[in-house]
Amino acid sequence: MIIFLREKFIAQLFMWVIAIVFLIGTVFLYSNTRGGGDGPEEEVVLRIDGAEVKRGEFENAVANAIESQRQQSRSVGTPDREQTQQSVIDRWVQQTILGSVDIADADITRYIRSDADRVQQYNLYEQFGAADLYTENIRLQLSSTTLRDSIQALELITDTEAEQAYRLESDKAKVKFIEFKHSDYTTMAEVDDAAAEAYYEENKDDYKSQEQVNVKFIRVEPILFVSDSEVKDYYEANKSAFTTPEAVKARHILKKFPDGATDEQKAETQVAAAELLETINAELAEGADFAELAKTHSEGPSSVQGGALRGSNPNLPAGDYFARGDMVKPFEEAAFDTLEIGEVSGLVETQFGYHIIKLEEKKTPEIQPFAQVQYEIQQKLVQVSGVDEARRVANDLLYEVEIQDYDAALAQENFKNLPLAVLETGLFSRDATTIPRIGARWGYEELLQEIFDMEVNVIKVLEAKKRTGEVEAYFVATILEKKPAAIPPFAEVKTEVVEALKEEKAKASALTDAQSLFDQRDTAESLEELLGKYSAPEGLTADRLSVQESNLFSLSASSNYISGMGNSAEVMFAAFQMKMDEIGGPFTGNTSVYIVQLVERQEPDVEAFQMDPAEKTRHLQTIIQAKKRETYLNWFAARKKNSELWIHPDYR
Repeated sequence: MIIFLREKFIAQLFMWVIAIVFLIGTVFLYSNTRGGGDGPEEEVVLRIDGAEVKRGEFENAVANAIESQRQQSRSVGTPDREQTQQSVIDRWVQQTILGSVDIADADITRYIRSDADRVQQYNLYEQFGAADLYTENIRLQLSSTTLRDSIQALELITDTEAEQAYRLESDKAKVKFIEFKHSDYTTMAEVDDAAAEAYYEENKDDYKSQEQVNVKFIRVEPILFVSDSEVKDYYEANKSAFTTPEAVKARHILKKFPDGATDEQKAETQVAAAELLETINAELAEGADFAELAKTHSEGPSSVQGGALRGSNPNLPAGDYFARGDMVKPFEEAAFDTLEIGEVSGLVETQFGYHIIKLEEKKTPEIQPFAQVQYEIQQKLVQVSGVDEARRVANDLLYEVEIQDYDAALAQENFKNLPLAVLETGLFSRDATTIPRIGARWGYEELLQEIFDMEVNVIKVLEAKKRTGEVEAYFVATILEKKPAAIPPFAEVKTEVVEALKEEKAKASALTDAQSLFDQRDTAESLEELLGKYSAPEGLTADRLSVQESNLFSLSASSNYISGMGNSAEVMFAAFQMKMDEIGGPFTGNTSVYIVQLVERQEPDVEAFQMDPAEKTRHLQTIIQAKKRETYLNWFAARKKNSELWIHPDYR
């Protein structure tokens, strides 16, 4: 086990985010250690080279990956589930393939110790009993890096390749354009029933619906059974638990012992530490700041924080404080019992080396105000007593619903004073982003799985848990209706079909209109002159069109976006084939059709590039990184292809 001083702990929110980042890895690291079972969650959905992942584990990984994406992007929408599923599969395949690289425990220890943030993360995981998880994820990371470096080591880039990259990047074009937007023609598109039905017959699979269910339920939340008075009473009876401990704020400069130091090496470290102490005192006497000296001289991981330390007690005041018991004994005695505020110590020896300590503040114990801890107490009581009471009420309701019905059950004396209601979701599919009347699917993945595994008219108590594993609610639920996946009849999707066909017709009309104008270009020397010949079709006005101008753009193989214009691969590639002032088109784009005129070309200055070492080096570095990445991805794809990979049909 790695032993560290209790360095500055990062905030709980950071802890939560770090946990999410590693969560997918967590599922896979332990996927083969869990016990068996015969429930749906135990069905194997992924298998590679003998390793297996169960449906429950996979669904949890996908749910948490989606939640992680939402938190990181702060998006109000829900990330694409299919893309997320594929990323989870790729992550698992990667772990399986890269797991064969042997990374020694000592290498992992050195890697963690070499960075203050990694030390903080390790200490945080250790606090929550998950230190092994953190080190195993570090092992995977180092394994991946080692393999990648060995695979990429032989990649070389020539000056010719750098010059070709420079030519591509520096060759730019600018066009004027007339834009025929698809949306302008939508209202003109007429679709009769016969055409719509014919379109439907040709594109039936586009309208296939997923399996759907309609759920009737009563939601019973544990928080309903914890009153404000109970929270207040708990606070009054347990004030000592909400008292900030005696705490100090201190900084230190560490002269470390070498790993596995001998007595002789420890003596040498003491001499060096004594010399360092003289230097520190001399610089302090000249007005130097202790925190800056710690950044320069300290060999401890806290040096990047100016030697500041933070303990692990959750009741510590805000800031870099620690309590008794957070630090090793000699360090604690110096900080709490020996030094005065503002005083700098002599050498203090611990098993880590010699410390020079400056005491900055002392805090006496203080009772936290009720308002500050009210929510914490409420959540604790919810899990201590509220969950049991909610479970009991849900089971009692189940009994009454089975005998009578939902409304009659709630009318019983035991339940009529509780804020409970009978709700119905309406039909929704397994891939819906939100479970109607319940919440976003990413928060209820396990509940969603149970719902779709239930039979019609069966009444069950379902448990919904938070990401932390705590119970959020119980649902007394019945499946009222199940609709299997099917292609709906034309009548049910007629509106969607008509809209889709209108869009197709609008695209065709935009192209026809643009072509009609383009055919008159022979006597026009500019787009402005050509636009003057435009005659709008019935239902549209000519003044909706104008001559616009793009920004300079390069030819790109990875994107068809043209700055100042929009997305059109046809325009992008045609522009570099056209002559100056030539009018070309019509070209299709994602949302429009374009007629364009080339108005500017900036060709690369190869001679200047060849005379500029810095520019050449920049391109060499960019290309080598891209080439190395491509080499690694090709290697990985080949390994993946040759692996014994099986994916359940539900996730293909």
